[in-house]
Amino acid sequence: MAISFKRITSSVNFIPEIYGLRFIAITSVVLYHLSHFLTVKTSGPDTGTNVSLLQKILANGNLGVPLFFAISGFILGMPFAKFHLQNGNPVSLKKYFFRRLTRLEPPYILVMTVLLFSVLLTKKMPLTTALESYLSSIFYIHNFVYGKAVMPLLNAVAWSLEIEVQFYILAPLMGFIFSIRSASARRVLMGGIACFFLILNYFINLPFISLINYIQYFFIGFLLVDLYLSNSFILPKTKFDTLIALVFFTFLWLFNKGNFDTGFKKCIWELTILGSIFLFYYYVLIHKVFKFLSLSFFTNIGGMCYSIYLLHYPIISLIGNPLLKHSFSRYVFVNLSIYSIVLLLAVGVNLAIFFLHIERPCMDKDWYKKFAKPSWKVFKQPAKTFKPSGKIAGQI
Repeated sequence: MAISFKRITSSVNFIPEIYGLRFIAITSVVLYHLSHFLTVKTSGPDTGTNVSLLQKILANGNLGVPLFFAISGFILGMPFAKFHLQNGNPVSLKKYFFRRLTRLEPPYILVMTVLLFSVLLTKKMPLTTALESYLSSIFYIHNFVYGKAVMPLLNAVAWSLEIEVQFYILAPLMGFIFSIRSASARRVLMGGIACFFLILNYFINLPFISLINYIQYFFIGFLLVDLYLSNSFILPKTKFDTLIALVFFTFLWLFNKGNFDTGFKKCIWELTILGSIFLFYYYVLIHKVFKFLSLSFFTNIGGMCYSIYLLHYPIISLIGNPLLKHSFSRYVFVNLSIYSIVLLLAVGVNLAIFFLHIERPCMDKDWYKKFAKPSWKVFKQPAKTFKPSGKIAGQI
């Protein structure tokens, strides 16, 4: 049987550039966490190791999360935009929510449950503490229960999934913005709402992290899907489009938020990052630059981003802690290179197995029906069903 890492897509048209952008987002997140792990574990007064250069290069990898949020805005905004802008099929809210439940929950619950038993068996966390954190994450309320100062204890990256769930719930309501008939008014409103919430976050200081802190990125995803479906250009095409897109992409990684120490400067920095993400995505999706992102290598990895996101942090920690007890060379660079290669390979192998056996099957919208079908029914099929067939082999 041939192994395929391609996603099982639903009724939404496959847009390769989106999965190429997902590749960029997940790569930045993984390298950011890998860099942070190695920096914390290998630097300090006792080791004499200095990895500040690596830390500076990858310090903005956490921007991968806003990159994901903008992509989510684009993808989830698509069916609502098609309905209002192209007289498409109405969105069934029952199917909308049920699909997300069957698609996203099984992998998430499985990973969180395995991590719960892992910390309990290794006695790294008291039962009460681990169970409280587990239930808070399972019900996507960890950010509210523990506040912004405490990341999810079992899987730190789960905090952003809570933001995604809040957006999933509100997306149908937010989708009514596409019903505004005037294209210019609709788009100005989307951009205005994005800027409003970004600035608002510098005047309010909530004790928890929520969609309010990041809704601006989802709205630029809405704006992008509006332009995409309308085939509209807000900037003229030129022979320098690829270079312009590269400038915006590069700008995302040049400056660290910590370099802007005051509220006003940070606000300007956030606005610049928001604009850079929007314009970079605009050039990729609308002007079709960076066509290499549509290659299967990038789209396949981008299609596995959910598995990668769920697993990479625990795997880096699980394998990295014993690995870093060994020194392979007296040169820091050599050790860091070996650590990085081993950990990235470990992440790759484990996520491939998880994706093939857990996440990819859940992409089939009817997977639960097949899973629930009694196996004895197979043996009641007529014998002719089991005759060798080239078609069956080809389908597999």
